[in-house]
Amino acid sequence: MKKLMLFVSILSLVFSLVACSSDKTSNSEKIVVWTQAAADHPEGKMFADRVKSYNEAHPKGPKVEIQNITRAGAGSGYIDKLNAAITANDMPDIFTLDGPDIGAYVDSGLLGELDEYMSEGFKDGYTQAIIDQGTVDGKFYGMGYSDSGVAIMYNEDMINALPEDVKALVPSLDQDWTWDQFIELSRKVDEFAKTTDDPAFANYEVAVSLLLTDIPAGAYELGTYYFTPLLWGNDANIVAEDGVTVDGVLNSDKSVEALTKYAQLFAEPALASATESEKTFHTGKSALSVSGFWYVNELINNYPDLKFKTVRYPKMSENMNGLYTPSGSWAFVRNGQEEDEDRIKQTVEVMEWLTNDEASKEYFAKNGSIPTRINSVDAIDTNTDNPYHNDAWTVLKYQVENTNKSRPVSPGYPYLSETFAKDVILKIAQNKATDEATIKKYLDDAAKKIELEFAKYKK
Repeated sequence: MKKLMLFVSILSLVFSLVACSSDKTSNSEKIVVWTQAAADHPEGKMFADRVKSYNEAHPKGPKVEIQNITRAGAGSGYIDKLNAAITANDMPDIFTLDGPDIGAYVDSGLLGELDEYMSEGFKDGYTQAIIDQGTVDGKFYGMGYSDSGVAIMYNEDMINALPEDVKALVPSLDQDWTWDQFIELSRKVDEFAKTTDDPAFANYEVAVSLLLTDIPAGAYELGTYYFTPLLWGNDANIVAEDGVTVDGVLNSDKSVEALTKYAQLFAEPALASATESEKTFHTGKSALSVSGFWYVNELINNYPDLKFKTVRYPKMSENMNGLYTPSGSWAFVRNGQEEDEDRIKQTVEVMEWLTNDEASKEYFAKNGSIPTRINSVDAIDTNTDNPYHNDAWTVLKYQVENTNKSRPVSPGYPYLSETFAKDVILKIAQNKATDEATIKKYLDDAAKKIELEFAKYKK
């Protein structure tokens, strides 16, 4: 809840902050950058290296100083410090935000736009999903430094143990498939698991790992991030293009249809669980997993005995040709309270250095951060000596280039995300609700709840 509480405090403070001229002027001798990465983490180290290279390349300009601030839980440690800086009217020149949160900060008047200060053509170098993530009301505010992705992984030993006709249901890494086909495969796996004595299934608990246990633990965004694509793939969404209209969108017939297909995972005998074991897929307790891109390095480095393969995130239908796969991540933004034009130009120059083609390639090499720059996507190496790495990144690279879609931009996104994850995605799983009427009620109730909260944005 800490992350959500930030926005409540911001909204109550921002008008006084904006109205008053600052008693503090930025230190002209340095440009301060805050990030949410721990200093000793590969992500924090890559930022520090990038800042160091900027200072070396620009000996006569203002020095850039970076502070990598460890975040806790859903980013609360970092967010708490940022909130305190906002309250004190002492924000850093540049700081990082999770992409979906940009709209809320823009609505509060805390961020400065970037379009008129960027080098010509620089914005066009980002992938479309990253441009969309950083754009609010047609203006660009956030330079994404890392993209993300979600795919389906499967336990190779388990799949190899299946009868030939069931193995034939598994797509190759360069094939699209549908949610119905995913459910069919999951059902066949579960049926086989309950009758076999094959050692690959010795620890089997559930067909599919969904990581829903993260939602009640406070990581609401994971549920929204993983499963909003079901709606996108059915020409639906969780909020309208205006970012504030939910009724008639979240609870549309198309949303009900999409989530009814998701709910088939919980039809008895259930194929997934709201209370799955920790590291279910990692420890051989599930055959399939809806998996974030971070699984790749985690599995290779920490679970070397697990043989896993990766295929594309399922479409809602074969005819779906639009953007639908999960994407987006943290981005660099600038202090919107700064009024010195020369300093703004210097600040944006630093932001470009932190997110340009070269930086994007470095971040992938040092931390596995999916490149956000079109010319840097080829930095993703799919020809290593590890076939599991190669397959996973082939799939993720394809999705970045062809199907990734940014999450909705909304001033109330944190509340929207929390409500959708808890009151719809998790609730369907917990109650094993599979009928359209019940799912429609969950969506109607969630839409009503969000509309009440969003009334303040419509005045």
